[in-house]
Amino acid sequence: MAKYGEHEARPEDGQNEFSDIIKSRSDEHNDVQKKTFTKWINARFSKSGKPPISDMFTDLKDGRKLLDLLEGLTGTSLPKERGSTRVHALNNVNRVLQVLHQNNVDLVNIGGTDIVDGNHKLTLGLLWSIILHWQVKDVMKDVMSDLQQTNSEKILLSWVRQSTRPYSQVNVLNFTTSWTDGLAFNALLHRHKPDLFSWDRVVKMSPIERLEHAFSKAQTYLGIEKLLDPEDVAVQLPDKKSIIMYLTSLFEVLPQQVTIDDIREVETLPRKYKKECEEGDMNIQVQRT
Repeated sequence: MAKYGEHEARPEDGQNEFSDIIKSRSDEHNDVQKKTFTKWINARFSKSGKPPISDMFTDLKDGRKLLDLLEGLTGTSLPKERGSTRVHALNNVNRVLQVLHQNNVDLVNIGGTDIVDGNHKLTLGLLWSIILHWQVKDVMKDVMSDLQQTNSEKILLSWVRQSTRPYSQVNVLNFTTSWTDGLAFNALLHRHKPDLFSWDRVVKMSPIERLEHAFSKAQTYLGIEKLLDPEDVAVQLPDKKSIIMYLTSLFEVLPQQVTIDDIREVETLPRKYKKECEEGDMNIQVQRT
């Protein structure tokens, strides 16, 4: 039986390398989500005059900041336990979970101890559930109702494709790789606000420059917080949830012409592209680590 030489690759080596790549990409996305979600929380706190958070995993552990966030989102006053013991923290976080349940926010595999213990993945999962409910679906609920559609990703992609159709350099097929060169963000802005800048000038920019250009224009003229950093988008595979979050901010303030024909056009995309909308990250199930 042939033996593997000292320098020959074993089959499991390839599997380990692939697993390492997947883990590295997951860690990168977690880091981006931490930055993006923190900016989203602080933008909400800024509007209500509350101090910002600095480290999401540490600052949310005792539940008080989460209750502050939900107060702003629900418009109701939520009592908080001010003690510093683990019991006080658990009581606060469990109250957070109760409020989310009362508002029909589905949480899968997330318990109070996970947040109090600072579990990174599950804390991100909790925040995504909140963002999905109050930022994504709440912003899009009227359009979803008018079109009798339940898939908010499909509507968002339809809106983007309809808005960017006149731009030959732009062909948005997903919420990841289609955004890395910065053209799609700029096309969205230029289509609805053509007087803001010259499209020909944007085309000549580098991807990082285009992304910075779009995010700066959106902040200055539309009041959209810079939730994304250009260096986090100009990568091989950007974080889908962060991009969806930012796009819904644009969707909220720009004209929202979406027709059933636009939806059907998205449904005719090749399977490998439209699969994202049908099976993608908009679900909020979180696997325990």
